[in-house]
Amino acid sequence: MPLFIVMGKLTEKALQKMRDARERDARAGEIIRNAGGKLISHYYTFGRYDFIAIVEMPSAEILAKVIIDIAEAGAVSTETMTAILPEQMYGMAMRM
Repeated sequence: MPLFIVMGKLTEKALQKMRDARERDARAGEIIRNAGGKLISHYYTFGRYDFIAIVEMPSAEILAKVIIDIAEAGAVSTETMTAILPEQMYGMAMRM
């Protein structure tokens, strides 16, 4: 399954309700699982982004739907990158 790195910023609404973060994160994980994906890891960060999540999803289109579903709560804005494993890059380099 394709890997994606989702970097996000919490909205003011989310920051005001940080006591609800555990439940909010659990709901996001459930949305990911229900879409056929897997939350590999999730970190809160300091700096440009408030969190980073690494997810496996069946496709970029399904990931887009998941991000829309999560964002509807008004708690986050995100930026997403596709990721590949080093072995995949090595294989592509060998075919060049």
